[in-house]
Amino acid sequence: MKQRTTTTTLLLAAALLVAAAPANARSVPPTGAQVQNAQTQDANARTWRTDAFPAGEGALNQPVRVGGHSTWALGNRTIGQGRERTSVGIAYTRDGADGSWRELALPDGVRGRTAGSDGSGGTWVTGSGQGTTTPVSRYRAGQWQTGEAPLNAHAMGGGLTGFATAGDPNDVWAVGYYQPDDYLTFYGVIDHWDGRTWQSVPTPDLGTDYWTLSAVVANSPTDIWASGNVGNEDGWPRPLLLHYDGRSWAEAATPDLDTRPGELTELLALGPNDIWAAGAEIGPSHHDKPTVAHYDGHRWTYQETGIDAGRLYGLTRTQDGVAVVGAAGTDGVYRPTGARLTHRGWEPLDVPQSTTAGGRRPSGIVNVAGRLTVVGTDYDGPADERVQLPFSVTR
Repeated sequence: MKQRTTTTTLLLAAALLVAAAPANARSVPPTGAQVQNAQTQDANARTWRTDAFPAGEGALNQPVRVGGHSTWALGNRTIGQGRERTSVGIAYTRDGADGSWRELALPDGVRGRTAGSDGSGGTWVTGSGQGTTTPVSRYRAGQWQTGEAPLNAHAMGGGLTGFATAGDPNDVWAVGYYQPDDYLTFYGVIDHWDGRTWQSVPTPDLGTDYWTLSAVVANSPTDIWASGNVGNEDGWPRPLLLHYDGRSWAEAATPDLDTRPGELTELLALGPNDIWAAGAEIGPSHHDKPTVAHYDGHRWTYQETGIDAGRLYGLTRTQDGVAVVGAAGTDGVYRPTGARLTHRGWEPLDVPQSTTAGGRRPSGIVNVAGRLTVVGTDYDGPADERVQLPFSVTR
């Protein structure tokens, strides 16, 4: 079997396992004094309420709002002991910003990683799988329908990581990654649902032996974006953005991001001239730093949020801008991070920390009826035996 650089392969393996228009994209972040004043002035407005989950362990991925006020949160749970330990997919749903989370059983063989609206009141759910296809399920009217989506004819495994409906239930896109059977690396996957079957779509030639996709958004059938990362000669990935114009996919120019090693794992479309992306700078300094970028219809520009460390895992719209959440780790303990863009600039989101030994790692944020909900995982217990517990806070 051929091999690519050890650095990039290890980086990818770690990454895979683990309505009003916003303010001016060039808004200057507030100074330290301004941040402190904003914290004081908005203290009463920043009261987070802890939402109850059904009893049980679990690590959650990004929450997704589907339909009107329904939210899904997928993840995994470790069961069994010793050699019998295994990971199974889990799914939680709730209605509105005040509804109770309830667990929903997934079909056998479906590892819940991501969900998305099917454009007609149902929900697509998928994760990863072995072989040349991966299971994809749709939940409608209380019933599951399960099929397969192609990865690649030469894939030994992979998965889908994002869905987007282009205005029609028969025009749905999914993106992800696969590992070829003859090369120790990963490549991106783009699939399309035409109302009958999932079909593989040709991807652009990026001239590299490694790239993956993490998210996809659609403004219309002829204006679709996907994000991820692509390998560099130095072994460190750089952010990747692809665009579909109704005919083919092509890499978008991102000169303001090309010098920043890392990835873009989240996308948000507020209009054809208002696209947001979030992720992290991951490079040789080994000091992860959040990345946020904005597209104004002409070019992508880097945004300074004021968050000094960690990675971003969630991105959503707010009443007057956008908000991001993520986590930074120190000595094995996670601390939540977050910021929101308002007419005053970027301000801290102040996601509350957990009292658990291993801290709190937000995995996403959604806006339901004007209220923000952050979902993720709390880590408890000794460092070598961490227990994963789902959490949700709303304000």
